[in-house]
Amino acid sequence: MYTIQQLATLAGTTTRTLRHYDAVGLLVAERDANGYRRYSSHDAERLQSILLYRSLDFPLETIQTLLEAEQFDRTRALEEQVTALRAKAAYFATLAETAESTLTSLRGGISMEDKSLFNGLSFDELKAHEAKHEPEVVERWGESEAYKTSRARADKRSKEDWEALSQQQVDLVKPLVDLFTAGVPVEDPRVQAAVQANHMFINDQFYDCSLDMFSGLGQMYVMDERFTAFYDKYAPGLAVYYNDAIQHYCIIQS
Repeated sequence: MYTIQQLATLAGTTTRTLRHYDAVGLLVAERDANGYRRYSSHDAERLQSILLYRSLDFPLETIQTLLEAEQFDRTRALEEQVTALRAKAAYFATLAETAESTLTSLRGGISMEDKSLFNGLSFDELKAHEAKHEPEVVERWGESEAYKTSRARADKRSKEDWEALSQQQVDLVKPLVDLFTAGVPVEDPRVQAAVQANHMFINDQFYDCSLDMFSGLGQMYVMDERFTAFYDKYAPGLAVYYNDAIQHYCIIQS
C-alpha cells in the first residue's frame, strides 16, 4: 500500500491532485484506522491510465466514463494511448520546426510563404483511401446500422457529389481552425456551434449519429493517427482540440 505522498512521488504528480481525484470519485482511496489515505497497486495502475488520458487533454468526466465502462480493456487502452501520444509528440515536433523556421525568417534567412490550409480531398484521393481501408472498416463496423446506412448513401454518390461533400467538410472545419488558432476555449458557444454543425453534417450526409457515437468519433480522432493527421494538416493540434470540443458538446447535449 502507498501513502498519498508515496503515490504522488511515484507518479510524478501532487498530493493536491490525488485529493481532487478522490473528491470527485475518479481515484477513491482507502482509509486506514487513522483516516489517512492508502492506495493499492490497482490504484496505481488506474492513476497511470488517468494521467495518460489527461496528457491527451481528456476531460476528467470523460476519463471516468471510459474507465468505468464495462468493456474497458486496459491493454487496448494502452495501445490506443501509445498511438495518440506518438501523434502528439509528432505535433510538438512540428511546432518546434515551425518555430525554428519562423526564427530563421525573422533573422533574415528564408522567407515564409502562406500556403493553403484548406485543400479538400479530391475524389480520386477519397476513393483510394476508401479502397485501402475498406476491409478494416467492414471488420470494425460492418454489422452496424450506421455503417450500412453510410455505405448505401456512399454507393449512390457521383464524383461531383463527393467533391461537393469534400468542400462542405472543408467549410465546416474552417471555423474550428480559426477558433483554435485564436485560442478560443472549447466551451465557448462559437466552438460548440461549429461542433453542432459538424454533428448535423454527419447526420444529414452519412448516418444517424447518436451522442455516444459522436463522442466515440471524437476519441477516434486522437486515438487513430490517420484521423489525427487528417485534422492536424489544417492546424497542428486541431484533432485534440476538436475531440475536447466534441466531448464537451456530448456532455452538454445529453
